[in-house]
Amino acid sequence: MGTFLGYFGDQTIPEDKREEFTQRVLTILDQGGMLDLEDVSLFGKRVWLLKPPQALPGKDTILFCHNYFEQDTWETGGYDPTSCSFHTNKVGWRQFNLVCSAVYVLYEFYTDSFGIASEDAHVYDAREIIGWLNDLFQSRYDNRRASNPWRVYQLLPDYRRDDDPLTQLADGSPMDPVGMLIYLTVTRKANQEALWESTESASGAPHNILDCISRAERALAEFTAGDEEPDRKKLEQLTAALKNRDMERLPEGAPQCFAVMAAMLPVEITAKLLADAFAQDFWALLEELRSFGWDGGDCWNFGNLPPAEPVVPVDTTTFLRCSDDDRAWWWRPDGDVHFSEEMNAWLAQCRAALETLAREEPPMRGSELLELLIGTLDRIQRRTPSVFAFREMFYDFAAHSESPMVQAAVRYLEQLAEQEDAAVPLRRYLAVLGNLPLRERVFGF
Repeated sequence: MGTFLGYFGDQTIPEDKREEFTQRVLTILDQGGMLDLEDVSLFGKRVWLLKPPQALPGKDTILFCHNYFEQDTWETGGYDPTSCSFHTNKVGWRQFNLVCSAVYVLYEFYTDSFGIASEDAHVYDAREIIGWLNDLFQSRYDNRRASNPWRVYQLLPDYRRDDDPLTQLADGSPMDPVGMLIYLTVTRKANQEALWESTESASGAPHNILDCISRAERALAEFTAGDEEPDRKKLEQLTAALKNRDMERLPEGAPQCFAVMAAMLPVEITAKLLADAFAQDFWALLEELRSFGWDGGDCWNFGNLPPAEPVVPVDTTTFLRCSDDDRAWWWRPDGDVHFSEEMNAWLAQCRAALETLAREEPPMRGSELLELLIGTLDRIQRRTPSVFAFREMFYDFAAHSESPMVQAAVRYLEQLAEQEDAAVPLRRYLAVLGNLPLRERVFGF
């Protein structure tokens, strides 16, 4: 079994938001280290090169399978800009998972209807992901996704109805009082009254709605107390009276109290009380009542939710559990990658070594450079399978094989590959060589 991501709800992106949504998806994939692999076979050897996600010829879907920071490859995922559709298969539980999860959470802020991201069909706490989105896009996304547990609960498949959306609420998060009350009533959670009273206090909601529910429930219990089994005809007469707002249709002996209370309650709560009293399926009864557009919950003046505070931004290195020294391929002159003093000192040492090699080693001719490069990359990948060169470096070196500094760079790569515990310096060195503007700045070619 693996870990799978998904989304509960409609993922359709409105036309006027599609361009921005696509740009943000591509930014998430890029900054999150999502890459694809391309193979090259020369001189009897086959090596793999890292490249940015892209669509295959004649196709629209942009594909990826490797996460640079996780140093691992998973089943291919993809994004289709023409339909704004995103898909993944097995994603593991580290950076590959985190980055794909961020795309699914992004849908929550762009669709017209409510939806929520999931992992293995569980809804999860996305505050860290939302914080990263706020950092990437200088946005002010909040955690309101968790404010209405009933809205979340309705989206859960039957086999996940034991999950508790209340766990997604952070301390101080705004709560939708109606959504909270419906959820607590329908699920019959323990300590319902105490939790609801805390919700009332936080939201300034009226304090007599619980009494209204209790009175309606007692009235139904008295009405059905003498029945050996639930009387379906009584239920039909009750629902008919409610749907038509006609108390004269109440069955004989039916308490006016219930009809009055039910007319003042959200339709979900009324459906739950009736379903329990008459041993009926709650969801079917709810759908029947909803079809008549009846809902008494509007009579309660709960007011609007308090404004939600944006989630505190989370920078990329924190989110991806890496350092800026590991992000050399993402360095830009005006970007957010800032190397440590140790990294800068090491790069200076590398440059000095390259200049010495370029000055002192005899030049390579013909295919010698390319053969040395392929052979070195093959040895690296056999010894350290998670270390790959970037495609930009490979083809740039192939095009400038006569350059003394290019030849020196390959010779130095060969030297690094022979060292013990060289995985980290190799990855960083290859990342610098693959980032052509950075290579020009730190190595001078």
